[in-house]
Parts: sequence; structure tokens; C-alpha cells
Amino acid sequence: MYKINNWCVIITILLCFTFWGGILALPILGIIQICMSFRIINHFYEINKSNKILFILYIILTVSLIIFFKSIKTDQFLLMFSWAIVSIGLACFHLYITYKIFKS
Repeated sequence: MYKINNWCVIITILLCFTFWGGILALPILGIIQICMSFRIINHFYEINKSNKILFILYIILTVSLIIFFKSIKTDQFLLMFSWAIVSIGLACFHLYITYKIFKS
């Protein structure tokens, strides 16, 4: 799971250097990471406590940021650019979590 996530994040970051490539790659990466998150949830009791805390923090942070970005009213281009930057950060955090699970 970590290796797939690693490659997907690397490809997405590279595609983000081309504006439209990033816009297309980020939702695909999101769907892949959502599927991985469901797999982590299915094996939640098998992972160690520190990884559980990281994963719960990731879920809370993701939901909070979705609510935040849905509630603010600003220029659409600025909002899309900000959301893309935050999405890359969340993707890297998810990658870190899968790395920690892979190593334990």
C-alpha cells in the first residue's frame, strides 16, 4: 500500500508542475487515498497506537479543511490554487502515515 501511495504522490506532484495535469491528478490521487483509508479503517485494530493517532488526526484535519474551504467565499482561482496546495500537503501526510504503517 505504501509503494502504490508513494508512486501516486510522486506522479501527482510532477503533474502539478503543469497546471492542468495537477487539476486532473489530484482528484485521482484523492480517490486512491480514500480507498487506502478504507483499508486502514478495516485493519484499524491491527495497527499500533501512534499510527492510529496519526490516522485519526489526518481524518479530523481533512474534514476540518473541507468544511473550511466550503465555508469561505473568495476568488475561485485563489480558492482552487489554495485547495491544490493544501491537497498536496494532505497527500504527503497520508503518505507518511502509510509509510509508518508499512515500517511497523
